[in-house]
Amino acid sequence: MSRKTLPRAAAAACAVVFVVTGCSGGGEENSAGGTSAGCDPRQGGTLTVQQPFELATTANFFESIDPSLMQIMSGTVYSKLLEVDPEAEDFALTGDLATDWEVSEDGLTYTFQLRDDVVWQDVAPVSGRPFTADDVVATFMGLKASNAAHKWMVAPVESVTAEDDTTVVFQLSRPYAPFVEYLAHHFNVILPREGVEGAYDMAETYIGTGPYMVAEHNPDVEWVLERNPDYFGDAYVDEIRLPIISDTAAVTAALRSGRLDIGTVPFDIAESSFAGSDDFQVVEQPSNQVSFYINTTKAPFDDVRVRRAIMMAIDWQGMGESVRGRFNPTSLLRPDVSAAALTEDELAEVRPYDPEQARELLDEAGVPEGFSLELLVQQLSEADVREAEWMVADLADVGITAEISIVDPATGITRRRAHDFDITKAVRSVIFPDQTIQDFHSESIDNYAAVNDPQVDSMIADSRTILDQAERDEAYRAFQRYMETEVVPGGLPVQYYQSWVAGSRVQNYQQSPIYQGSLYAGMWVCE
Repeated sequence: MSRKTLPRAAAAACAVVFVVTGCSGGGEENSAGGTSAGCDPRQGGTLTVQQPFELATTANFFESIDPSLMQIMSGTVYSKLLEVDPEAEDFALTGDLATDWEVSEDGLTYTFQLRDDVVWQDVAPVSGRPFTADDVVATFMGLKASNAAHKWMVAPVESVTAEDDTTVVFQLSRPYAPFVEYLAHHFNVILPREGVEGAYDMAETYIGTGPYMVAEHNPDVEWVLERNPDYFGDAYVDEIRLPIISDTAAVTAALRSGRLDIGTVPFDIAESSFAGSDDFQVVEQPSNQVSFYINTTKAPFDDVRVRRAIMMAIDWQGMGESVRGRFNPTSLLRPDVSAAALTEDELAEVRPYDPEQARELLDEAGVPEGFSLELLVQQLSEADVREAEWMVADLADVGITAEISIVDPATGITRRRAHDFDITKAVRSVIFPDQTIQDFHSESIDNYAAVNDPQVDSMIADSRTILDQAERDEAYRAFQRYMETEVVPGGLPVQYYQSWVAGSRVQNYQQSPIYQGSLYAGMWVCE
C-alpha cells in the first residue's frame, strides 16, 4: 500500500487552538477572528526566539537525551525522512527528505523514495556533497549499533539497504505498526555517513540538510543559526538567534521591548499582557503533559494500595484549572493527537478524586497515620513549582507529608532514570502513543516508575503487531485502563495548553505540537 501521508486520528474537541490578535497596520481577517497585516514573503532579517535551556549534555544525536538539542537543531539544522504536518487536522505524516513510501501488505518491508535535489550543508568534511540513500542507511544502521537511548525505536529493523541513490528499503523482522511515526520523531534526524563513521565529531560539528546552519554558540547565552543557501526548500529569514532565557519576567520584558520576537509565557500573562494588542500575536495550543511517577521499588510505594491512594488524593482537575488555566485531563495519551485517549468520564471512573477512599486505602495498607516523602520536581517554569505545592497540600489532607526538592532538567532525568526518588513530577513531551506506553516497558530507560509487569510488556508488544488503526486504538485504551487500575505507577494526568507570543512583524507564524524547527523556514519578518 502506497502512502504519501499517514493519518493520525484526533479528537475534534481537542484540536489545536489558535488565538491570534491583530497586527499593527490593519490587514486581512484570519480564521481566529483577528487581523493580520504585514508584507509578502521576503528573504532577509533576523528572528529572535526564546530558547529556555542550554544543552545539558552532548549535541551528538546518537548520545544525547537532551530535549534542548531537539529544540535547537531538529528540523532547523537537520532534516528527517518524514515530518508531522502541523496544518493537517489529523496530524498526518508528510515527506521531508522522503517524497513517497510504500509498505508491504505483511508490514515487513518499507520502501522510501528520496528527494534528488538535496545537498549537505557546505561544512567540511562533507562539504556540500549530494545527499543519497547511503546516508539514510548509515544513519539507521549507526543508530542500531549505538548506545543511543532511543534506538529501541528501530529495534525491529533487520536491514537498511540503498537500491539506488534515491531509494532506501527497510526490512523489519516483525510487523511494527508505529515504525513510520518514529521516522518523523525529532530524535531521528538524518546524518551524513562521514559523521556516523567518525570522520568528524558530531558533538562539535553540525552538518545537516536543513534550512539553517549553526553560525555561533556562546554557551549559556545564545545560539545563532544562519540560513542555508543550499537548502532544498524555501527559507526566508537570514538569521535565527536563540537567546537562552527561562525566567518568565525576563521573557515577558524581552517580548514587550522587541528584543524577543517569539517566546512562551504562562496563560494568564499571555492574556493580560499580550492578547488583544495590535503589536502581538498569541497562539495557544495543547502541549506537553505533566508527568508524575511513583517509585514502585521503595516501601511503602511498592504496595499498589498506597499508589492508588496517592493518585486519588490529588485533585488533578483542580490543579490543571488553577495552575495551567487551560488543560486537558489525561491518562497517558494526548487527546489532541490520538483518538485512543481516555475521555474525561472514563478518567473519573478509573482514577477518581476521592480523598476519603485514599485514606481507607492507606489504612488497608498499614499506614493509617500516613508517612513522609520527597517530591522531586524538575523545573522548567514557575508552574512546575506551583503544581508541586498543590500536590503537597492535597497529600497533606490524607496524612502524607511531602517535601519538595527542585532540580534542573538534566539532574531530574538522571535521578529519575536511577530511580532515586520517592515521587517525582516533571513535564513529558511524548507525542506518539507507542512512545508513551514504551515508558512503562520493563526494559525502557525511561521506565522511571520501575514497572516490572509481564502483562504490561505483553500488551506493548501486542499493540505493535496491530496494523489496523482502530484495533490498535482499542489496545491502547485497554492499556491505559490497566495502568490506571492495576499497576498505578503515576502517569501523565494533565495536558496543559501552551501560550506562545510573537511580535507583529513575524509573518506566517505557526507552532507545532512537537519540536519542529523546520516551521521557521516558512516564516518571514516585516521591518
